[in-house]
This record gives sequence, structure tokens and C-alpha cells, in this order.
Amino acid sequence: MELGAILAAVGAFLVGFVALRAAGNARRAVDEAKDDARRRTEAALETVEARLAEMRKLLALVASGARVDREQILEGRLWREIDAREAQRLVADGAVRLLDVRTPSETALGIIPGAQLVPIESIEDRWREVARSGKPLLVYCAGGSRSAAACEFLSQKGYDELINLADGYQAWSGPRAKG
Repeated sequence: MELGAILAAVGAFLVGFVALRAAGNARRAVDEAKDDARRRTEAALETVEARLAEMRKLLALVASGARVDREQILEGRLWREIDAREAQRLVADGAVRLLDVRTPSETALGIIPGAQLVPIESIEDRWREVARSGKPLLVYCAGGSRSAAACEFLSQKGYDELINLADGYQAWSGPRAKG
């Protein structure tokens, strides 16, 4: 009888111990899920706040009378795109500064005269070299995609009046200089 009671007590102890461990594991899993949910919520809130700030900037541009096109509004872009003909007119009038984000091997074939050279691969390290003041900044690459990415990056860093040469240097028929 005593042996049976001892075995029952040991069995009950083991069941209780296993249940306690399972409860502890469940508690840790719940805590981890709460932490993960909190981190995801904070990240989503930061994203929403950043997008709201961009929309406010875009609305401020509209309110100030700046040229903002339909695509900028629909895409939430703080920069605009122009074609080579309009770019050539702006460059000829001296109305823009120029930023070439092509690779050194591409710029060796020629650049738009007066362009600052900052390859897209190093834009994250060298963006502070690009002056913020003065005229709008016309950014170009070979075909327009990398310069669009550069415009997006620079707009996130607070640059205003960014213009992407939509079809890039390949569409440029204006003056050219050695790179």
C-alpha cells in the first residue's frame, strides 16, 4: 500500500513537473509572440509615419506652386521625371545642377558638361557631397532606372527639387564632354 502511494505521488509529481515545464514553454512562446507583434507594429507605424511625411511634403509642394505631375502624386514621389528635350532646355538655360550616377566606365565615354559624378554604387556613402542649395538637381544614368533610384534615395535624405532624366544619357543629344 505504501509503495503504491509513493509510486502514485512520484507519478503525480512527474505529471506536475511536465505540466509546469510545458506551461513555462507556453509562457515563453506567448512572450516571444508579444515581442514580435510589438516590433512589427512599431515597424508598420514607422512606415506609415514616413509615408505620411512624404505626402505632407508633396502637398506642401503643390501648395507652394511647384511643378508636381500626376504620377508623382499617385506614386508618392517627391521627385519628377522629364524627357531629354526638356532636360536639354533646362541645361542650356543654366536652370539645373547635374548629377551623373553612372559607373566610371560609363562616364569615361562622356558626360553632360558640368555634371558631378557620384556612381550609384557609392551614393549611400557620398550623398553628402551633393549640394542641396541653389537650382534643381537633374540626376541621370544610362537609361533612367538607376537615376530614379538615386532620386528616391536623395529625397529620403531631405533633398528637394530632384528631377530624373527619364531615358538617361542614351537619350541625351545635347552637348557632351569627356568624363
